[in-house]
Amino acid sequence: MATVRTKKPVTAAPHPLRTSGNWGLTAYLVSDRDDLGTYSQTGVVASYAHEARRAGLVMKEACPSVHSHASEAPVDLDDPSDVDVSPNVNQLLVHLPEELILVLLSHLEKRDCLSCACVSRALNRIAIPYLLTRCGVKKPGSYCKLILDPLYKSNIDPLLALQHSIFIKEIKDLSFYFTRFSPYNKLSPPLLRCLHLLRTLTHVEEVTLFFSSSKGNTKLSKDEKHIKEMVPIYEDLLNEIVLKSSKKIRVFGSDGLLGQFYDFRKESPSGKPSGGNLKSPTRLLSGVKDYFDRRQQHKKTDDPVILDDLRYSRSTLTGSRIFLRCSPEALKQTQLTHLNIGTADFLRPPFSQWFFSMLQASNIQSLSFAFSHLPEDNEEVEFILQRLASVIPNLNRLYLFDIKPEVLSILIKWINMFANLQTLQIEPFIDVSDENFAELLETSNSTLPDAKDPPSTQNTTTSGLFSFAPHLRRIDAPHQFLTYFATISSSPPSPPSEKDDQVSNGPKPQFPSLDMVHLDYYCIKHVKFDPHILANALRRIRPVLLPSPAAGGTSKSGSSSASIVVHLKFDTEFLGLAAAGRRVPGANDNTDSDADSKTQIPDAAPQCTTDTDDPASVPVDTADAAPEIDIAADIFELSKIEKLRLGLPGKRDDILQGKFDDKILILLSLFKGLRNVRLASSESAISKVKEELSPLHSRVFKEGRPALRKVEVI
Repeated sequence: MATVRTKKPVTAAPHPLRTSGNWGLTAYLVSDRDDLGTYSQTGVVASYAHEARRAGLVMKEACPSVHSHASEAPVDLDDPSDVDVSPNVNQLLVHLPEELILVLLSHLEKRDCLSCACVSRALNRIAIPYLLTRCGVKKPGSYCKLILDPLYKSNIDPLLALQHSIFIKEIKDLSFYFTRFSPYNKLSPPLLRCLHLLRTLTHVEEVTLFFSSSKGNTKLSKDEKHIKEMVPIYEDLLNEIVLKSSKKIRVFGSDGLLGQFYDFRKESPSGKPSGGNLKSPTRLLSGVKDYFDRRQQHKKTDDPVILDDLRYSRSTLTGSRIFLRCSPEALKQTQLTHLNIGTADFLRPPFSQWFFSMLQASNIQSLSFAFSHLPEDNEEVEFILQRLASVIPNLNRLYLFDIKPEVLSILIKWINMFANLQTLQIEPFIDVSDENFAELLETSNSTLPDAKDPPSTQNTTTSGLFSFAPHLRRIDAPHQFLTYFATISSSPPSPPSEKDDQVSNGPKPQFPSLDMVHLDYYCIKHVKFDPHILANALRRIRPVLLPSPAAGGTSKSGSSSASIVVHLKFDTEFLGLAAAGRRVPGANDNTDSDADSKTQIPDAAPQCTTDTDDPASVPVDTADAAPEIDIAADIFELSKIEKLRLGLPGKRDDILQGKFDDKILILLSLFKGLRNVRLASSESAISKVKEELSPLHSRVFKEGRPALRKVEVI
């Protein structure tokens, strides 16, 4: 095919692509992009340096519509007269190796790579994934983490690259990080960018909104223009997320988004919300205006979500009651099944009307909830939790994080509001001491609401502590929580009636559906491992797994089918092992065990990772040793454990090389009835691959323990 030689400059203003080393690449692009992400090019030519020409490779790109402009193509090489420019560029790209294109892209700046992606569909397919990889997004189709940059026009961020893609239209897990934007009055541009991206996509299964925490920031904007500008943006963004068939929504760290525009109104002793301090003329006028606004809303609707929002009043004098609204299309098409909340703003106005209405229209099955961002006022916390429980009655999986001591009493009541709860998991990393639970037990004489009653009724009649989580199948929690739950559930039930006595075939366990108890004991941050604490927790838990006493005070013999898995995690110091580490011979145990003791934890906090330094020498602490009879009783209780998971501070290779064998043997001597042992490395949170120890290595742990069948490393 004939070629055209040219030195004539292009008429449009060129955008030179920077060069690196001996590779010279200059491209001139004039492109127009429509709303659908398609491109119509008006002129572009690219040429290689001498090294590329010596290899016989020439890259030229242009659309067929601009073949007539070939004579206007510019050149920017040492010897432009030697450059041949072919008009049939699309066919050249088909035969050009993709590896060579990637090599050329590696010598360009991010903005130049983005310009190349706008040239043709072929380059767009190659350049956009490469650019996303340089931005830290390796698999955009499965997990796409977009850290938005305030200076995205000069620093290409992954969102800008994704906006230019004409092939990536479905993403499984899309995360937006607004951590570089503070204060929040600068969030309008990045939120609009996210909205535009979502509108170009066809399906997003999971969406995460991660904001920088402004907790304690007293300079939160209360400008009326700010809330009027942001409410429509948030409304469109959230509705668009639902319209993309999202099944999971996660929101974190959003203290002070718009929650500062509303104040919670406490209840007066008469049971009605109080109006606050109205002594000043300003507060008086504000209270009167807010009163008429709320009264007008109360007359217009009987929606409980809107009526509940009347507990909040505007914090400014001239402020109007503005809320986010769910679009009818979003309410109709919602497919939400999971919610992960690490914020308080989305549970308060102006977000609450969208949030609770959407949850009410969705079939939410699982909830992950953090308590660290909730307000300090316990009355408002209890009000928020009751609202949340009333709109998700079908919840069966609950995961709790960042629990504070002051919410313990409210927490137990809230958990009992979910009548269909089957899985309960509580984060092991808590700052609740044993003293807090002791105080809570002393004040736990107040009864809990019956789990059979819907939480929205807010009735004061109760059926006693015995009704706690009647349909629970699996519970994973620290030993303090398990001990507390077992204690409040151990209250004897009321004597059954004669009719119940005739129908009943005998006493039943208090948790008839329970089949897994996962006890977490984390010996980190200078916490010693105390076998007596673990044994005492097991003694409290086992009775609730057995049949309840009959009306006459007797009980039938029998055992529960629920299995107890103990998870011990240690840091590099292994504190307390010597004080509790007397070697005890193994014992035979022919009972069966479950095939897998691992609890699946969707949307749970990642397991903690520690450094991989050598464990420090074990401190010998015999001053606080328990009496011999207590130690024997504790060892007997621990011998009933069949499944043990040990979280070790090293990597998988450290475990396979036997670095922790001495420490592991001391621990195993306390559990004589073990059948399955899983050794979890610090990498277990990332890699889920299980590997059984070699027969030679397993023999070290199985010696003297004939019941031990399997030792795995993860």
